[in-house]
Amino acid sequence: MKSFNIDIIFPWEIGFIIVVCSLILIILGVLQSKKNVDDFDKIPIIKPTTKIFFGSFFCIFGLIQMLPLLK
Repeated sequence: MKSFNIDIIFPWEIGFIIVVCSLILIILGVLQSKKNVDDFDKIPIIKPTTKIFFGSFFCIFGLIQMLPLLK
């Protein structure tokens, strides 16, 4: 079996926590993107696309941390 030469930084438990938090972040971004903002005083600080982007990046990072579970 070939190796991907990807090293983990955290144990798999922390990777699982990162995956769960990133999925919550993606869900919040999707829900926020469905809302219509009519008032300029209520513009969110963080855009929903930013939440979805960082959530997906952290999800991939967390899944890489969980690779030792495949052995």
